[in-house]
Amino acid sequence: MIAFLADALVKATALLLLAAGVSGLLKRSTAALRHLVWALACGGVLALPLASALLPNWGIAAWPRLDVPVALDAVQIAGDPVAAPSEQVPDARPVPPAAPAAPVGAGHQTSAASRSTREEGDWTALVLPVWLGGVAAVLLLLAVSMARIAWLARITPPVEDEGWLILVEDLSRELGLTRHVRVLQTNGPAMPMTWGIRWPVILLPAEADQWPAERRRDVLLHELAHVKRHDFLIQLIARVACAVYWFHPLVWLAATRLREERERACDDHVLRAGATPSAYATHLLEIARGLRAARATSLVSVAMARPAQLATRLIDVLDTRRCRDTLSPRSALPAWIAAIAVVVPLAAVAPRVAETAAPSDARIVDTIPRLPSPLVKGKRARRPSVIASQPKPLVLDTLRGCSGETRRSSSSTHVENDDVTIVTSLGRCTIRLSATDKFAFNDDYTDIGSVSSGGQVVIEVDYGAHDRRVTIRSNGERIYKVDGDVHAFDADAKTWLSETITYLLRRTGYEAEARARWILEHRGIQGLIDEFGELSGDYTRRIYYQAAIESGKLDAAGYERLVTLAGQTISSDYELAELLIAVSKTQPLTQRMQAGFVTAAKSISSDYERHRVLTAALSRSGLTPEVQAGMLDAAADIGSDYELAELLIELNKARHIDDAVRPAYFKAANSLQSDYEHRRVLDAVVSREGMSAAMLADVLQSAKTINSDYEHARVLASVVERGELARPVALAVLEAAKGISSDHELSELLIAVISRVRMDDAIREAVKADAASISSQYDRGRVYEALARD
Repeated sequence: MIAFLADALVKATALLLLAAGVSGLLKRSTAALRHLVWALACGGVLALPLASALLPNWGIAAWPRLDVPVALDAVQIAGDPVAAPSEQVPDARPVPPAAPAAPVGAGHQTSAASRSTREEGDWTALVLPVWLGGVAAVLLLLAVSMARIAWLARITPPVEDEGWLILVEDLSRELGLTRHVRVLQTNGPAMPMTWGIRWPVILLPAEADQWPAERRRDVLLHELAHVKRHDFLIQLIARVACAVYWFHPLVWLAATRLREERERACDDHVLRAGATPSAYATHLLEIARGLRAARATSLVSVAMARPAQLATRLIDVLDTRRCRDTLSPRSALPAWIAAIAVVVPLAAVAPRVAETAAPSDARIVDTIPRLPSPLVKGKRARRPSVIASQPKPLVLDTLRGCSGETRRSSSSTHVENDDVTIVTSLGRCTIRLSATDKFAFNDDYTDIGSVSSGGQVVIEVDYGAHDRRVTIRSNGERIYKVDGDVHAFDADAKTWLSETITYLLRRTGYEAEARARWILEHRGIQGLIDEFGELSGDYTRRIYYQAAIESGKLDAAGYERLVTLAGQTISSDYELAELLIAVSKTQPLTQRMQAGFVTAAKSISSDYERHRVLTAALSRSGLTPEVQAGMLDAAADIGSDYELAELLIELNKARHIDDAVRPAYFKAANSLQSDYEHRRVLDAVVSREGMSAAMLADVLQSAKTINSDYEHARVLASVVERGELARPVALAVLEAAKGISSDHELSELLIAVISRVRMDDAIREAVKADAASISSQYDRGRVYEALARD
């Protein structure tokens, strides 16, 4: 059973990760398509165990074999290593193969092995009841929720208002819905929701009778879209998947994403039918704020607006660039075929199990009796291993020999009080420095110069096949061992120690600042540059680069070369950002240095780190317009709208945006995809004192690229609210307002203009021309009333 559950866990994880990747690639596609991907994933994880049991196995050697129990090694049971048949043990008599004598304590070993097996069996026996208990708990909650909605359907009266019934029929016909839908209305507040498969039901609150016609239509259209798409059935499938895989967080995450995309898809139905985005967003907000789903129904019912997911839905509703296409059965067919093509092979895959070889006459290791180890002078004699009996390759005595074996490497440094542990590994080589109490390196950092009284430093290298170690004590004593045997600390040992310490410091960055300063003082800037090629790790490289930059020994060409080299060799965004920030704070960003700095900044892929670098650089005084424009060009490549907006807002606060920098500034602002962030940047520009007429013109021109009527209107309103506007500015605002299609937003803006701007004939005619484009009689009337009062 453990193997079955583990196999299902691995396959479900693979399927859900694939679904997450596909959903990410479809980020700009329709929500209905992303919902289908998550629905197929939830159904797929339910189908996987059944298909695995029915389909023939497809053996793959690389697939993990989960049906093989973990066996304990003989060393773990017996406590001593068992000698291989080829090993020669001194002072031990050979045991005849045909009749091996039972060793002393063999019964104890058998007992220990049996006890281990019993313990493993006891542990595995708990897996099935624990899993079944979790499944039962989730299914019980699901059953309670189903019973609750069945009780609601029985006690809640149907809607009798003929207007509601006619609207339901009209919208059902518009959606092509053939199933009859019952509409129920509670006697109190309730979230609009739907449930049912064959006989679907829509539940409305008591206050629905007071809703305006627009809200009635939007709410019913949203709920009927759920019925049309069979969302209740898909929700049940997702909940059953959560019950079966209650221990798997990715399944719960998939169910959450499924619910989110389901609501977005139904919102798209409503908006495609002609609903105004701002009005529909208002409906969602007021319904979520004033109504709650009936108790114990949330697991199975399909509610219209849950507060937990409302924020992202409102943003999506107001985003006019979103794709809102529906998904027909024909267009969904390729997704179903792709899902089957993934689930069937994944269900059939299994580990390839090799056939057991026929037993030979050689003794099996597990049945060889353990021989007592011979004693030499009261101690156990050391068993010569097979590796130790072979010649030791000299290549392993050099740390450079480790680098060619594998790319796997790791380093760590731990400092606690005065104790230091530094470890680095590359391939099968491990280098360690362990120090108790304070110590210091010698002048050139190739040896240990001093150790505090009572302390010691141990430096050791494990080459895989053998090892070397030196212990340096406070009295100057050095104990040098090779494979555990003491040797004289001769010239070869000194060379080995010097190479080891140098290698360790280059790889870990320990004492990097002090060592970089020493190299600068004794070998000059060229010596430090030569050292760059020997370094390993972005942190270490950054420290050495920074030491060179802060040395004051570089000319302008040297700074440019070093910054460019850093951008090419430091892969960590954080370390490169730290270096560039240090450069921007301490060195003049001359015209010649600009190219290298901007190139290095562009190599930072993290939007946050690039934001930090450019903010630090652009906050410097004395930058030429060309330098500022170059850095703003680098800022335009920032993918995160938030980070780019924050950078532009900070720059606007820190310095005056003059005519030389203005084109690059607004080019970066216009690259923002988020209307909200775009509006924030323009608001910051408008609110700054001393804004020129050219800047205002750019703001109005930039506002035209904002797709959201709400955000567009807010930008223009911020211009109006600055104070008394000159006549040309007011006319420019009214001209820009023609791009607002929302009746509500346009009317609010025009009323603000009327109340804050000194009216003349030209402005009044411009307001009337804008008001004439308002289709809503109510909003248009509000504008004319404001004009009449002025």
